[in-house]
Amino acid sequence: EEYTGNLFSAEFNTGRIMRYQINTDEATYKTVDKPFITSTVDDIHLTDVLEDADGSLLVLNTGGWFITGCPLSVEAKRNVFGGIYRIKKNGSHKVEDAWGHKLSLSSISAERLVEHISDPRTAVRDQVIERLVEIGAPAVNAIKGAILTSENPAIRASGVFALYRINSPEALKEVRSALDDSSTMVRVAATRVLGLSRNQEAVDKLIEIVQNDNPSAQRQAATALGQIGDKRAVSALLKTSEVSRHRLVEHAIIYALINLKAARPLKDALTHASYNVRKTALIALDQMDGAPLHKSELVPFLESEHRILWETGIWVAAHHPDWADITIQFLQTRLNNTELSETDASQLRELMITFSMHESLQNYIGTQLGSTATPIDTKVFLIDVISHSPVKEIPMVWVRPLGKILQEDNPALRSLVLGLIESRRITPLSDQLKLIVSNPNTAANFRLKALSTLLHSEASISSSEYQMVLQYLDKENESPVRQLAAAVLASAKLNDNQLLQLANEQVSQADVFLLPNLVSTFEGNSSAVVGEALVTALQSSSNRLDHLSEQELQRLFHNFPQAVKTSAEPLVASVRAKNAARLSNLQLIESQLSKGDVMKGRHLFFGKAICSSCHAVGDRGGDFGPDLTNIGEIRSKHDILEAIMYPEATFAREHETSKVTTEITSYTGIIKEQLDEAIIMQIAPGQSVRIQSEDIREIEPQITSMMPPGLDKLLTLEEISDLMAYLVSLPDGMGGIGRLNGNKHQ
Repeated sequence: EEYTGNLFSAEFNTGRIMRYQINTDEATYKTVDKPFITSTVDDIHLTDVLEDADGSLLVLNTGGWFITGCPLSVEAKRNVFGGIYRIKKNGSHKVEDAWGHKLSLSSISAERLVEHISDPRTAVRDQVIERLVEIGAPAVNAIKGAILTSENPAIRASGVFALYRINSPEALKEVRSALDDSSTMVRVAATRVLGLSRNQEAVDKLIEIVQNDNPSAQRQAATALGQIGDKRAVSALLKTSEVSRHRLVEHAIIYALINLKAARPLKDALTHASYNVRKTALIALDQMDGAPLHKSELVPFLESEHRILWETGIWVAAHHPDWADITIQFLQTRLNNTELSETDASQLRELMITFSMHESLQNYIGTQLGSTATPIDTKVFLIDVISHSPVKEIPMVWVRPLGKILQEDNPALRSLVLGLIESRRITPLSDQLKLIVSNPNTAANFRLKALSTLLHSEASISSSEYQMVLQYLDKENESPVRQLAAAVLASAKLNDNQLLQLANEQVSQADVFLLPNLVSTFEGNSSAVVGEALVTALQSSSNRLDHLSEQELQRLFHNFPQAVKTSAEPLVASVRAKNAARLSNLQLIESQLSKGDVMKGRHLFFGKAICSSCHAVGDRGGDFGPDLTNIGEIRSKHDILEAIMYPEATFAREHETSKVTTEITSYTGIIKEQLDEAIIMQIAPGQSVRIQSEDIREIEPQITSMMPPGLDKLLTLEEISDLMAYLVSLPDGMGGIGRLNGNKHQ
């Protein structure tokens, strides 16, 4: 009995079948989630779970061969077979004729059919209902006498749905009688189908339900009243909105009012004593066809001190760019009169972005950015608004104060402005960037980011700048600095002499985690001397090719003369052999891992392993890569290790690498937003660039992951064990979400 009404689903990557116990929660539902089947075998991939007619479960396991739908296990294991498993409860008896074939239900009368509605076999009950619907109007009395009077509310509800499908006047009359049923399930079923059939005769009873029943029935009654379209329901819906505290009921009421299209009573409700009624009326008027809402009716909401009304006013204003005058006046008043809290900033952000096209608001933003009296948090907020503004060219009224901030002694603000210059390609500030790059006292990260920003406008790099970047590749620098230096070179257009030096001094000696960026600098070059130097550098040690794919090498040498391509053929063959042995290497490492220390792994994640520069756990870390808060719950240990060792094997959805080519340059990164006029691409942690759609020549998917390879070389086997222990523990234990030393730790 406890399994009745449960849902089951298959989790492909974790090898689990999950069980969800569904319970009503006022106007909606909640679930209790429990693993029903778990497996310790890495090569199990459960893809579906079905209920058979006898109540048993059929579980489908596709084994090791199914990789098309999920790229996580790239190494196909065709020898690992799948299977279909039947799961039955211990002690259960075989169900004879589970499908009811022996009953010959298709040939008996409605009066005989309803005798089988309490049959314990689910498939039999389903066939009874289907056959009654086929019989149609002559079956109504049988349904009324035997099904609507059943002691089981689920059976009574099935009778309601059958009557709706029969859809005769007598059938719908019996459905209306079910609105008085003692069971919420049956009342909701009747309410739903009467709304779908737009049954005018049910309106009075539905008005009573929407005002006086429980939230689940109120929600469905509001939906039905909107479907039927009787304007008598408007006052009842508004009355319910005054007292209801359930979000789903509120949504159903608003949607019904939009469909009823009665503007006059809603305009009267804009001054109602109840905040909830005013909010409901404003949203319904705003969304109603014919635009009945006037901008003067929005002003009291924007000026209100009550948060519900204020937030609703902001939401409505955000999709009325033609109401700029009242909105900009509100924004200036709000920003002038209060310090900007995090909540206020979140509410005002979209409104500021929407109206930032208007000159008056642009002037206001520029004045606030340039004022020493403006709080730092407000300036951070305004820089974010500029970053996302739809303006094509950043106006000078913004450029001047941004340049001033670059000269001030506030590292956080300077870094934000630098990111903004890169993102929006603010070329008037190039001279200031050159001063930052040429100053040896500037912090390494900031200096390199300034140069990276310059390179997006002019890809060539001077001799002094090139030597400066090479210095930051030295092992005496921390890994993030070295990675940033390599990324800067990857975005630069180097001449042949610079490439020769890079091949001889860096490609042949640098740590392998830097190599993908370093070698990408050579792509497109056609000098035979440079090409031979690159081949020699990649042949200099056995680990030079550890994190380069066959496709990358072929693309790398594509433009070089044939003699260079011939010299590179052994490299391609070597990579092909390495990739073929990747699975066995992965299994070897996996077999050598120890249990690991979760706490040490956590310190590695946020420290030496620099995982947190791209990935978040809880509210800590970056947003460049996928959020790993629940990684241990949704990925197997094998999959996590594969992602660490071979990043290019795993691409989380919405984090695939793309290459965008423009007339001037190209960008490689992750597309975060696609707007009508531009795309927003993240090219490194904390570094985004806005590329105008009209400038884009080509967008190509890349097989290279933005996650730097070689983490397994940076860490010892013991450290990899600790890091794995931490990731597998997420989100429980000391994984950043659970309790740590008695305190909630995020």
